[in-house]
Amino acid sequence: MQTPRINFDGLIATDFRDIYTNEDQLLANAIVTDQLIATQSAEHLIIEQTKFEKMTFSTANFFRLEVTDVIFKDCDFSNCQFEKSSWYRVAFINCKLVGTTFDQSLFKAVSFDACNLNLANLNEMKLATVTFKDCQLTEINCMDTSLKVTHFNDCNLNNADFTNTPLNKCDLRNCQFEALRVQPFDIRGCRVSAEQALYFANQFLELRID
Repeated sequence: MQTPRINFDGLIATDFRDIYTNEDQLLANAIVTDQLIATQSAEHLIIEQTKFEKMTFSTANFFRLEVTDVIFKDCDFSNCQFEKSSWYRVAFINCKLVGTTFDQSLFKAVSFDACNLNLANLNEMKLATVTFKDCQLTEINCMDTSLKVTHFNDCNLNNADFTNTPLNKCDLRNCQFEALRVQPFDIRGCRVSAEQALYFANQFLELRID
């Protein structure tokens, strides 16, 4: 798993709002902490080699955002909109992303550690080398999405919707769910626990196992 490439010694304390006046709407080599960014809308912002900590983005709408080599720690992105964005070598640590929308975006070498993504939208996306570890993913919408080398470790996936999203190379054995919305042909080759196998057998084959 590739991690963000950041020269921490060269980071400069910066106000996030500076990105709107910078040339090419670029924020780079910065450390941004403890700010509230509320009801902001922008298109094609570029963020590189930056660390965000204790930030709150309240109902922000950043369309076609480009994020490379960035760490987000203890940040809140609840109900933000990030459609058609690109995220490369990005780490989310203990972040809140409840109801956050990433539809039609690209994740490559992205990790989520101890994050809350309940009700998040990850539809029509491409995920390549992405890890969700100890995350809350209940009722996420992840429909019509490509999962390439995507790992779910100790996550809560209850009522997640993976309709038309193949899980053939995923391992769900360490995840928890009472129900999962998925089509039979999309779980072929997926690694599951014995208990999860019983759930799918009952759901799709209408088997009664006593």
